[in-house]
Amino acid sequence: MHSNSTFDGVTLGNTIERQNILVRSLDALSTFGHRTCFGLLPKTLISFLLVGSLGVVVHMFILKIMMLGVTPNFKYANGTAMIFAATFNYLLNNKSTFHKNTLSGRKIIAGFVIYLLITSVGLVSSLTVSSWVFERNHMPMAAALCGIVVGALWNYLMSYAFVWKLLSKMYRK
Repeated sequence: MHSNSTFDGVTLGNTIERQNILVRSLDALSTFGHRTCFGLLPKTLISFLLVGSLGVVVHMFILKIMMLGVTPNFKYANGTAMIFAATFNYLLNNKSTFHKNTLSGRKIIAGFVIYLLITSVGLVSSLTVSSWVFERNHMPMAAALCGIVVGALWNYLMSYAFVWKLLSKMYRK
């Protein structure tokens, strides 16, 4: 496909350029965060958290669209939003956070399945920790923050180890 190919009036070249701008922006913000933390936090962790923050925006956007235009059922709308956000996060992490081990071809599909399994465990961990903390201090924001930290760290460490690092090594051979 040429860079001037169109899909519904949007040129592929423009879409790719927007993606590159997003990836470069995430890299710049990650570098800034890494330096601000005096190198204590890995740049990939900061990038992973930034991508996750964007994923929250995608989740809320899809949730709103689903509930207003498709179904008023929260469970279905939220499930759809979760899948969209997880897919967005996975693809963006593949291009930005883990660009040194970018997956493609069959690896990208295998990685996506593993990523979904890992993040579902992270979600359960987050809910478990936040519930436990809330039962003890009755402070919803603090409890939620504890759950978010545990879930995000789990997702980052396991995604890095079992999606990008492991799969890139397996398929290099």
